Amino acid sequence: MPSLHSMQARYTTAATMLLLLLTVLGGVSLDLAIRYRVQDQVFFDAEQVAAQWSAQVRGGALPSPTSVSGIVDLVQLVDARGSVVEASPGATGRPRLSTFRPAPDDRLQRRVECRPGEPCVLLMANRVSPAPDAPVVYAGTVEPPLIASHRLEYLIAGAALLIVLLGGRLMWWIIGRALRPAEQQCRLASVASHELRTPIAGLRVQLEEALLHPDHVDPRDTIQRALSATGRLEAIVQDLLTMARLRGGQPAPREPIDLAALVSEEADAHSGGTPVEIHTTGDVWVHGSRIQLIRLVGNLLSNARRHAATGVTVCVGSADGQAVLTVTDDGNGIAAADRERVFERFTRLDEGRRRDAGGTGLGLAISRDIAHAHRGTLRIEDSPRGARFVLRLPLLDRNAIGGRHLVRTERTTARQTADDR
Repeated sequence: MPSLHSMQARYTTAATMLLLLLTVLGGVSLDLAIRYRVQDQVFFDAEQVAAQWSAQVRGGALPSPTSVSGIVDLVQLVDARGSVVEASPGATGRPRLSTFRPAPDDRLQRRVECRPGEPCVLLMANRVSPAPDAPVVYAGTVEPPLIASHRLEYLIAGAALLIVLLGGRLMWWIIGRALRPAEQQCRLASVASHELRTPIAGLRVQLEEALLHPDHVDPRDTIQRALSATGRLEAIVQDLLTMARLRGGQPAPREPIDLAALVSEEADAHSGGTPVEIHTTGDVWVHGSRIQLIRLVGNLLSNARRHAATGVTVCVGSADGQAVLTVTDDGNGIAAADRERVFERFTRLDEGRRRDAGGTGLGLAISRDIAHAHRGTLRIEDSPRGARFVLRLPLLDRNAIGGRHLVRTERTTARQTADDR
């Protein structure tokens, strides 16, 4: 549906733009926070070193140039005339780190000194005393590369771009998933309205003809044809309701089910006409909705009987931890190109319309929905002749049904004993 796709695009674009705005704000905040944290740590260490040197100078001794530790490797003691009196090994031979002299009433100052062609230096300027001729201790280090260049911004921008791209893709998937039920309902309503229009139009024509030409119309025949059209309408509506319940995820009562017994009972319930041959291998138990599985098996058997030439073969077994039900007819089969199309709603091949003009075209679609609701699969596989439908469902552990299986076995044994007598 174009409108739903455009809605998905609009919602995704809006959500992505909002995510982009939040990511930009977050990236700028993160950049400033990292810069502040790195600088604050450098200034703190520099303050400690400057305080140590200032204390030694006030005590009347020159500090030892080697008394430098940590990342603070540039330390100078500069007198009131601007001459470097003492310097750490890293600052020896360098011009004074700063020409700034703190005021007597604010003797400790943070400074960022930058000179052309040289990296900036983060330092603390500590005036030893308020005296006019008091020296100044400068302690600091070269600005770390992470904040001296735009490397930090590049890293944050790259991470932000990745977040926006992944977030936009995730938003597209989430919004598409949220709109998918609406899209399915719109498509189903469109197809259903088309399918319902035909029997309604036919019913209307019959009734109008009976009113306009009462002398030329057999009332009994008109009523029979109207009932036939009404029956088709009723079947379509019932199948639509069933499909809506399955697609809506409405829970159905689940219980352990003997798949072989269920298939046998369903085949016996609709005996007559095309014969059905059943083969079973061992106990095959599944956990599911009995009503829904009866509907699924009934649809497969009805479809196979409709297309069979002489008979239908049903096999119930297990393989690779799954219960396997195969329903095979000996008819003309289904072309490989149509094997997935027959599971679409209201899809009826030409042979199906010829053999059963009153079908709804929803039976196989409902059957696959039931299989998916039971965490299984339903597909058409290769067969030497005819069509071969294969249902696979998770196999129920025998330990989980031990008690029920024992009761069933005892009842079966008792029934066989009674028959023998």
